[in-house]
Amino acid sequence: MTPIRAVIFDMDGVLIDSEPVYLRHQYEQLKPRYPWITLESMYPLVGLSGQEYLPFMAKLCRRTEDAAFRREIEAMNDGCRVNYPDILRPEVVPVLRRLKEMGLQLALASSSSPENIELVLEQCGIRQEFCCVVSGYAFASSKPNPEIYQYTMARLGREPGECLIVEDSTYGVQAGVAAGGIVAALHDPRFPFDQSAAQLHIRTLAELPALAACGGRKIKAAFFDIDGTLITVGSHHMPSSVAPALEQLRQNGIPVILCTGRHALEISEENLLPGIAYDGAVYMNGQLSQWQGKTVQSHPIPAEDLNMLKRFLQERDLSSIFLEENRMYANRVNTRMEIEQAKIGTAVPPVRDISDLESRSIYQAMPFVTEEEEKELLALLPHCKTTRWGDNVVDVVTHAGGKENGILTLCAAMHISPEETVAFGDAMNDVEMLHLAGIGIAMGNALPQVRESADLVTDSVEQDGIANALRRLALIE
Repeated sequence: MTPIRAVIFDMDGVLIDSEPVYLRHQYEQLKPRYPWITLESMYPLVGLSGQEYLPFMAKLCRRTEDAAFRREIEAMNDGCRVNYPDILRPEVVPVLRRLKEMGLQLALASSSSPENIELVLEQCGIRQEFCCVVSGYAFASSKPNPEIYQYTMARLGREPGECLIVEDSTYGVQAGVAAGGIVAALHDPRFPFDQSAAQLHIRTLAELPALAACGGRKIKAAFFDIDGTLITVGSHHMPSSVAPALEQLRQNGIPVILCTGRHALEISEENLLPGIAYDGAVYMNGQLSQWQGKTVQSHPIPAEDLNMLKRFLQERDLSSIFLEENRMYANRVNTRMEIEQAKIGTAVPPVRDISDLESRSIYQAMPFVTEEEEKELLALLPHCKTTRWGDNVVDVVTHAGGKENGILTLCAAMHISPEETVAFGDAMNDVEMLHLAGIGIAMGNALPQVRESADLVTDSVEQDGIANALRRLALIE
C-alpha cells in the first residue's frame, strides 16, 4: 500500500460552497440585459480559469471582448459581496485539523486569483492549515491543464501517487487525474459535473481522513479471522474493545464479515464471539460463503476424494473431523485430536459412522496427520488442497476453496472490488487473504511469515490490535 503523504484541495465548491452564490449573482445581473441566458448555460463557469472567464462570458452574452464589455463584467463581479465564513463547509475545519494530526501536508490549488484565495483563507481563519497555496493565475493555462497540480506536487516534494486531490468540477477532476494524483470527487447534485474520471467519489469532506489513512482507498467491507485475531487462541478471550469497534464500523457503513476456518456451529455453540454482529461470513476456509444470512456459494468435496480419504483413514487407523453445512463430527477420537483441539480450546465433536462418507455433502475435513502423512494423503486427493494449522492436523478443502476465494465471492455479492476491503489475520491460512485485500493487516501475535506478507502490522489481540488498527485507518473514531 502506497501511503498518502499530502492532500491537495481545490477551493471553490470544495472548501467553500461558493459556486451557487457566484452563479446566482451573475445570472441575476445578466438576465435582464441578455434574456437568452439560462442558469444551466452558465454551469461551464464552474472550475473555469481566470484567463478563460472573459472569452466565455463574451460568447455567452454575444458580445466582443472590448473595453466596454470588460468594464461591465468587472462591475458586475465587484458588486458580488460574500461573507466567506457563511459558506465555508462546516466539516472543513475539523477535517483539516484531523489530516494535520495524521502528519499529512495540506495544500490549496485553486483557479481563483491570489487575492481572492487569500481573502477566503483569512476570513475563514484557515490560512495556517496550508503549507502551500497555489493560484491558477500563475500559469498560462489552468484546469483542465494538469500544470497547477504538477507544480503543487513539486512544491510539496511528493510523487503523484502520494497525493490525494479533492475536486468537484469536470475540469478540476480532469486536471488532477492528468497530473497522476488520486482524485476524490466531491458530489454536488446541483451541477451536472462529469466526475467519471475520478478514482474516488465522496459525499462529504469528512470521508477524507479514512481515504488518506487507507492509501487512497475507500474501504467498503472488512474481513476478520477469528482465532488469534478477534479472540486469543485457546482461551478464546475477546478484548472489551473488539465489540464496540466492530459495531462502530458497521454504523459507519462498512460491513463486518467473518473469514475463518471455523464452522458456524462452533461459533454459536461455544459462544466464541459474544456481542458481535456480523453481515456475512466465509466459513470453513472458503468452503461455504454467506451474505446476510443466505448461502451464496459452497464447495463440497467431490465423492471421489471423500472415498480416498475414508480409505486412507481406515488403513492407517487415523482420525478426522468432518464438516457438513449443519453438523460436524469425527470418525474416531485419538490422542492427536484431543491434543490439537485442546490447543484451540475447542471440544472434540461426537463420533459418527463414515461408511457412506462419499454420499454426503462434506465441505471440509480435518485429518489429524503428520507432515509426511499429509503428503501421502494429498497425492490421493486430486481435487483438494491442505493447510496446516497444528503439529498434527490440517484442513482439507477443494481447490475452489480458500479464504481468498470466499472473499472474491462475497465481494461479487456486494458489487465491490477486493481492493475496497481490509482483512485481518494471524495464521498461514490468512496469507492469501491478506494479499488479496486492498489492505492486509497482520496481528502483532501473527506468525513472522504472516507479518511479512501484510501491508500493516497492528498490536496483538490482547493489546487491542483490532480497535487500534481501525482507528489508525480512520475507519472508526
